[in-house]
This record gives sequence, structure tokens and C-alpha cells, in this order.
Amino acid sequence: MPQHWEGCTTLGGKKRSSDGGHHAIKGFAFQFDASLLQVLTNPGVAVEIEGAQDIGVHTFHIQVKHRSVPYSLSRIAPAVQQMVHQFSADNTARFALYGHFPDRTPGGTLRLSREELESALGEFSKDYSNDIKEWFTKSFEVIFAPDFVSQFSTVINHLKRALRARNEAEAFCWHAVIHGYLRDVILKRPPGERRITLRDLRDLVHQARAAVFEASYAQICGHEKYLRLLREQYKSATAHVPPRERLLIIECDDQTHPLDLVDVVVCLRRRYFAGESPAPYVSFRGPVELISLKHALWQQREHFHDGFDYGGADFSVQSLVSPPLPGHGIKLVDYPLLAQMVGQVKINEVHDFYLTDPSENQFRDARVRHVIVESPSDLCEVFKTGGSSVKR
Repeated sequence: MPQHWEGCTTLGGKKRSSDGGHHAIKGFAFQFDASLLQVLTNPGVAVEIEGAQDIGVHTFHIQVKHRSVPYSLSRIAPAVQQMVHQFSADNTARFALYGHFPDRTPGGTLRLSREELESALGEFSKDYSNDIKEWFTKSFEVIFAPDFVSQFSTVINHLKRALRARNEAEAFCWHAVIHGYLRDVILKRPPGERRITLRDLRDLVHQARAAVFEASYAQICGHEKYLRLLREQYKSATAHVPPRERLLIIECDDQTHPLDLVDVVVCLRRRYFAGESPAPYVSFRGPVELISLKHALWQQREHFHDGFDYGGADFSVQSLVSPPLPGHGIKLVDYPLLAQMVGQVKINEVHDFYLTDPSENQFRDARVRHVIVESPSDLCEVFKTGGSSVKR
């Protein structure tokens, strides 16, 4: 029997999609917008994306479909089979298929009868008890969704309100930024950790606004004035530095000299290792020779903790967080080892100074700031003490 695809033309006895790529991309974009809509309409709730189902809100699980053909039971049968399987393991959960079908009115709902469920399950029906199947019919519904363009318009209106976009064009920009963020969440986080909140989106947009402003400021006003702006922003509002656990991540390139980084470390120690403020964690990423840097720091009598208790020892996150001989003003962390610190220390602030691309934040409870610079040496101007920040 020939295989069938949706939206087909006959070729060589089989049926093949005439525009499969278009429908696939549209389906993914529709699912992203549906996920975004759940985040925007459930403030304070962590929404899971690409978990057990496409979307999860508490114990409510949603599959998303965008179809260009009329509704039929056979078109939703694979999704129903998957959801019944999950329901059999947890019958307290609720399920929905949120799908667009051109012959159905958006906003309408439909519940399956027991006979329709049996038909959708097909040969798998015998795998489930009558009770499970009966309970599932009461815990599942089909929600008919608007088309791609209508849903997109709804999302843009919600974005304008939730993110205080000044106009539709700005909302379009944040929509693109958020789509990129959702893609990274799906690709970079394991299942079970792909949860996002409205606060996450607001923080994301705040960082994007700051990055656009700072890059524009540097381009229009010049680099020196930009550094003076950063120095003013990083100036402590009080005589004492607030006692917080800080992580400063600094991107390097192949032009970065180890002695430049020694100067940066000295400035950061003087700024943050003061009073009751703990020694900051400093991590250099990119093509930097860490062994050369550590030798240069010791030669300058800038002592540090790095989680290696002696030459050739294995890294110990406990030794880094709670050193056996405390008192050094810097905690130097090899960038690939940052992940081992997650859950071992509560980082309050992350400051990411980058040359080309911001780093991914691994400490989700921390307040994060991404700052673009031309070189790591810029930090000496931003954090140096006394005198004027930058000569005219």
C-alpha cells in the first residue's frame, strides 16, 4: 500500500510533500509561539517546553499541531497514543492537543468518546485497562487553535503589554530575540530542565536592551566615553562593597597577553575583596594560557585560590568554595570547570565581559549582566581606583 504524506503530489507511485520544508518550519514557529503564549499568560509559572510533551504547565501537558488539511481522528491518533501512554503512568495529569485545522473554528473544543479513543489507539488499545481509557477521555480535549498569522498577532500584542514595547516594531525585535532564546533552551538544556518564566523573558529583553544601548553608545560617542559610562555604572553607591558572591567572566582573544590579565585581576581584587565582601570568582574564557597566567600572578605576589591544592592535583570545587587556607583575594576558575560550581555556591551576581558573543549563564538565580568590551584591558579603566577614569 503506498505511503501518504500531507499536502502531496504523486511521484513514482508514492506521494511526496510538495513543500515539506515550508510546513515543517511553519509548524516549529507555530509551536514556539504557542509556548510563548503560555509563558505570557501564566505569569509566575514555570512553563516547560519540549519536555514530556511540547508544552507543560504544572500537570497540564499540551501537544501542538498546525495542519493545512481538515481535522480527522486519524490525524491526531499518533498524538493521542503518546499522551495515553504518559497518562497511564500518571493519571492525575491533564492533556490537550492544541491544533489548527482549517475546517475548525478557533477556540472550539472537542472531547473524544470512548469509541473514538479506542479507534485512535488501534492495536495499542489492549495495552490499557478500561479504567485508564475511561479516565483519559475525561482528562483530554482537543483545543482548536487560530492560524499561524492570527496567533502571531496575539503573541505580539501580549509582548507589547508584558515587555512594555513602545511600538509593534520593537515587539517584533523582542519576538525574534525570544525565539532564539527558546531555541537555545531546547538545544542546550536536557529534558526536565527546559522551563522558562515571564521573568526570564523580561530579564532577557532587559539584557538585550542594555546591549543595544551600550553598543550604540560606544559607536556614537566613542570608546573612551563608553568606558567612562561603564565606570560610572560600576561605581559603588556606598563606601562599602555589598557582601555578595560574584562571578566575573572575561572573554579573551589571541591578542590577549597574560600580563594584561594580571592587571585585570589586581583591579578586580581591589574593587571587590574589601570589608565583608568575599573574594570574587574570576574566569577567563577563550584562547588564554592559564598556566602562564597563574605563574605571572604568583610572580607578582597576587595569591589566588583555583581549586587545585597542589601541582598535579585534581580539581576540587569544595577547595575552591571553602579554601583550607582562606585569605587570598581572588578565586580563579578555569572556564570549563564553572559547571561544577552550580549547586555548590550561591552566586549572587554574574558579570560577563565579552568581545564577540556573550557567555551562557549557568547560575539561574543570579543577577546577570553582559557587557561588551574591546579588550580585557578595558576592565582596568572600568574598575581602577582613584583619579579620572579615562583621559580625554
